[in-house]
Amino acid sequence: MDKANKQAFGFYVQEWNDEKIKIHSECVIDACLNMANNSNLKKEVFIIAGWIHDIGRKIDKDNHQIISLDFLKKFLTQHPEYEELKDLISDCILNHRTNEVPTTKYGQIFQLADKVALKNDKWLEYKKSKNK
Repeated sequence: MDKANKQAFGFYVQEWNDEKIKIHSECVIDACLNMANNSNLKKEVFIIAGWIHDIGRKIDKDNHQIISLDFLKKFLTQHPEYEELKDLISDCILNHRTNEVPTTKYGQIFQLADKVALKNDKWLEYKKSKNK
């Protein structure tokens, strides 16, 4: 899991490294891992999806989830050891927005985590500091 986090975070930094999205992604990953605690779910799915799900926002905010799938493809080219998780990660990325319907347990957890992350203390502190 630490390896996946290091690789996915490194990819995130390489592709965008936006402070706001970094904090949000950390909060999403934290929420996912807490919800998946005491389960046999593959934590790497949440970690990789967490770092990649919003990268597409740098190109198009409204369709970022679709564009973020292209970033996932690029990540998997660099880290083919996660290729078997592609469909699960894709469900998380593509269906994390409110009106979407995830098809896997991973996608359902990820969609919830994306919303719960907005109430994370770290996120709220960041937002408060930017509103001063």
